[in-house]
Amino acid sequence: MNIFCHKCGNKLEATDEFCQSCGAKIVIASENKHTASHKSLKRNDLEKKAWYRALKVIYIIFIVIAVIAIGAVSWSSKPEKNLDGEKSLISCNNGKSYAPSRNSIYLYGEDLSSYDDEHARILCKYDSTNYYSSYFSGYIEKNYTFNPVYEDMKYGSWIGYTILAFFILWLVSYLVKIGFFYIAIGEKPKINIE
Repeated sequence: MNIFCHKCGNKLEATDEFCQSCGAKIVIASENKHTASHKSLKRNDLEKKAWYRALKVIYIIFIVIAVIAIGAVSWSSKPEKNLDGEKSLISCNNGKSYAPSRNSIYLYGEDLSSYDDEHARILCKYDSTNYYSSYFSGYIEKNYTFNPVYEDMKYGSWIGYTILAFFILWLVSYLVKIGFFYIAIGEKPKINIE
């Protein structure tokens, strides 16, 4: 860091107490040292106070709880592999194919449930899922193949929202911290723009 005389503008060394050109006393370095030591003394004084240490513990507990909550919400809302009822097919042995969701067959897992399996057998035999049809009677052998198609899992927005939540948590905790030190000991936040 370059130091210049406040009177004549001559470049000074860090160890100079007086300007070599005009003889003015250099007080900037000692004032900065005094201010820095004064602030550190105030922080050290705070560390000795029981209420401040308790407040630090509460602050840390709050951060940990917030991180766990964000993690839990994020984990519970992560995309899952789901069957697509429009694109999956029930391919009958007679050559016909049906989309399950268009025929009141709802998909919950890798295979059709026993209820939906029965509907698929009726659909392939009678071209209808009506249980009460006058022509429906008795047990039907399995007469179809189920071809599952899965929905695309969209991680983009999920990852984005998770990162945004953690960033907001960091920002809020940072602002609380600098706000506290400003109120408690008058320490102004340092913003270096170079």
